[in-house]
Amino acid sequence: MAPDCADRFAGCDGPELSRRRFIELIGHGSGALLLSASWPAWAAVVDGSGAARSGEAGLNAWVRVAPDETVTIVVSQAEIGQGISTTLPSLLADELGASWSSVRLVTAPYDPAYRNPRLNWMFTGNSESVQSFYDLMRAMGAAARDMLVRAAASHWRIDPQMCATSEGFVVERGSQRRISFGRIASAAAQLDPPRNPTLRADAELRWLGRAMPRVDVPAKVDGSAVFGIDYAVPGMLIAAVRTSPTVGGSLRSYDEAAARRSPGVKAVVAVPGGVAVVADTFWRARRALAVMKCEFEGGPNAALDSPALMAQFRARLEQGPFATPVQQGDALRKLAQGARTLTADYENPFLAHATMEPMNCTAHVTALRCEVWAPTQGQELAFFALKSALGLEDKQIAVNRTPYIGGGFGRRLIPDFIVQAALISRAVGAPVKTIWDREEDLRRDQFRPATLVRLRAALDGAGLLQALHARVVSPTILLPVFPGIAPVLRDQKIDPSALEGMTEWPYEVEHRRVDFHLMDVPIPTSVLRATGYGPNIFALESFIDEIAAAAGVDPLAYRQRLLAANPRALRVLERAAALAEWQKPRASGAGKGVAFAAAFGSLIAQVTDVAVSDGQVHVKRVVSVVDCGRVLDPLIAAAGIEGGVVFGLAGCKSEITFEQGRVVQDNLNRYVMPYLAESPELITEFVEGGGKLGGVGEVSPVTVAASLANAIYAASGERLRSMPLSRHGLTLGAWR
Repeated sequence: MAPDCADRFAGCDGPELSRRRFIELIGHGSGALLLSASWPAWAAVVDGSGAARSGEAGLNAWVRVAPDETVTIVVSQAEIGQGISTTLPSLLADELGASWSSVRLVTAPYDPAYRNPRLNWMFTGNSESVQSFYDLMRAMGAAARDMLVRAAASHWRIDPQMCATSEGFVVERGSQRRISFGRIASAAAQLDPPRNPTLRADAELRWLGRAMPRVDVPAKVDGSAVFGIDYAVPGMLIAAVRTSPTVGGSLRSYDEAAARRSPGVKAVVAVPGGVAVVADTFWRARRALAVMKCEFEGGPNAALDSPALMAQFRARLEQGPFATPVQQGDALRKLAQGARTLTADYENPFLAHATMEPMNCTAHVTALRCEVWAPTQGQELAFFALKSALGLEDKQIAVNRTPYIGGGFGRRLIPDFIVQAALISRAVGAPVKTIWDREEDLRRDQFRPATLVRLRAALDGAGLLQALHARVVSPTILLPVFPGIAPVLRDQKIDPSALEGMTEWPYEVEHRRVDFHLMDVPIPTSVLRATGYGPNIFALESFIDEIAAAAGVDPLAYRQRLLAANPRALRVLERAAALAEWQKPRASGAGKGVAFAAAFGSLIAQVTDVAVSDGQVHVKRVVSVVDCGRVLDPLIAAAGIEGGVVFGLAGCKSEITFEQGRVVQDNLNRYVMPYLAESPELITEFVEGGGKLGGVGEVSPVTVAASLANAIYAASGERLRSMPLSRHGLTLGAWR
């Protein structure tokens, strides 16, 4: 909104009509009435304050029961729109026997009690939430149920085996006697928890496999949801930040006096690489930055540009040195002897997270205490980063309950924005909410690394794959979010995340070798939704299509041959083909592409249906079939898959490039997301193959680029070995 429009909004300083206020203003119409009339009354509620109810009895770290019958369940995983604040608590409540309408959800502060039980670290990401917490949530619900049952049995002086729980009551089997959780909770809390609580039989669970009403939706619709950027504490000031637009650059000079003359400005604070202005509103802080005339030194990367950087990637692809994490059979010998070989190089660009809510954090730091309220995926990383930066003891640091998060995708695992907010608050001596504007957010991202992959295949006389050799060149992905990986990077020269999709392989091939070069680049790189699977599956699944074409075999049939010994995978692949009507004749300029992957513990087959004309790629439909072992909530799982498809298309539409050390795409008019008109029809189906629980939050973006590229080849005959589409003179077009 332009500054000259700002004064049209009464009560606003500049264009600070908040999202909430806007929704409140329009919510007096029929839309608000429709929402209140249609939302089920039996849904759980979210309490953003986390304040304890009077007389609450804690049965374990996850469950508290109050005399007013409120059952408080802790949500340890950050709600980033993936629905986890519904799925995990409903598992616990189901085991407990609670009434869902009496459930109150509070998000967890940093506490070792809420660590991921598989990885012993408190974070949200890598499609870990359901896989890691399913068993724990059920066990915690069962343990609390056992304690309530024993307390009630003692009260009635009967055998606990005669008792059960239902809808917030302990009931005596075969009689009408019952007692509410609230009446018996205090006595139950005095009992020792069971070591091995007995879980309900799956058939007894009411909500497993059922679509539950998402607890976060009403507040997000009516504007009452508190995201990090909405958070406020008494006496809070607002900071806007400007750091060097050049990677690794520094601040040379600025006009501090000009900033201090600006309305509402309270302080000017130096931060690493730049400066922050603290004011009474964000708009005033940002306007003061604009008049400061900041000048920056380019630093050691002032000449960095994308063509030169990619030349370095290509040199490493040719020369190495390489580590060899996979050596199965003798792929190099087979390639040397092979009657027919095929080679192709695939290039993946740097990508930004581009979260719709830019980085922000509210911090209050004194000489003896640090408190932060941050939309973070990495509470534990934030805790230890703050401890290091501020020199405080553990007991002096509080990473408080996580607000709602307006997009994470891995970016919010990194605590840089949290530490910066804490340093600004300490310098000012007051609570400060630091907000990055869109330019700062994109320039200061921790990017999905660019990669270069060379694949070589040896084929037998029938065109079947005998040997595969992969070379992967990639910067680190894991180091910023898992500092403990540093010895592996240093000694073994391997980043496990950058090799995802390469080290494990769903297809049957006798000889396989993977070589890896850990590329050293000055650009900050880290995890992004789909991590290493995304770049590697783009290369592998595109290459499988190329091999099938060289062998003169339909690409679906070729994959069926390679998966002949894997019935679970075949079922997924063949169901996707059936839903997509793979065998149906296609019009001129139209094509379908298929891709398959085993990623994040799940299997996915995806078929993309496109038409190509006049340089535009119209994506008509994307069919995704997923085997994630078991579907806990079909609607939430489907939403995760379908949102992931659109996220994957974003990585096919835009890229991050560098000129003179700077990010070129520094706002959303250059780093462009898919528009609604460009989004395809989405068909999603789950098959339950009986395997372990797998993830759904990150699996669907993995196959998007390959299935799209393969569809474009089928429609036009043009083979894409790099993304985004713009590199090939193509754009996403609206489907007509």
